Amino acid sequence: MSRSRVVIALLFVVLAIVLQTTLFASGRIQPLGVAPALVTLIVVLVAPYLETEYHILLGFTAGILVDLVGSGTLGVWAMTMTGVAYAASRFRTRFVQTPLLIVAVVFVLTIVSQTMFVLLGTLFGQNTISEPNLLTKILLPAVWNLVLSIPLVWLFKVVFKPRQSGYAV
Repeated sequence: MSRSRVVIALLFVVLAIVLQTTLFASGRIQPLGVAPALVTLIVVLVAPYLETEYHILLGFTAGILVDLVGSGTLGVWAMTMTGVAYAASRFRTRFVQTPLLIVAVVFVLTIVSQTMFVLLGTLFGQNTISEPNLLTKILLPAVWNLVLSIPLVWLFKVVFKPRQSGYAV
């Protein structure tokens, strides 16, 4: 495993957190009233490029960073992103065989992550399950992630492409 891939993946996570908390923050750009879940999208899309242990650690790190930036209960996003990273890592070998599967997994795991956050947040006293338009807040980020996954899959293939080793002729 190349350390540079882990560092690049972590930089993508940090960039996603910055964009999520500034550009797509409340009162800013939110198409149809809900922003995409960029951190979830990045955690799912780096699955084919990292080993499982590093990927799950990246998911936990992404979640704890989101928790530290946010104002909710510490650890809710960390648990959510760890679960998403584990689930995405189970599909990582199939991502290469079927590129269309990536888009489907992004959609489903975004719904799973949003639902896990609502349930865990409610268990830890945030009362997220009683928010208005709850179904919209779960489904629309999945739709936005579905749309954003198409260019990001191409970008990740370019960024994480394997280097050809050999001698110059």
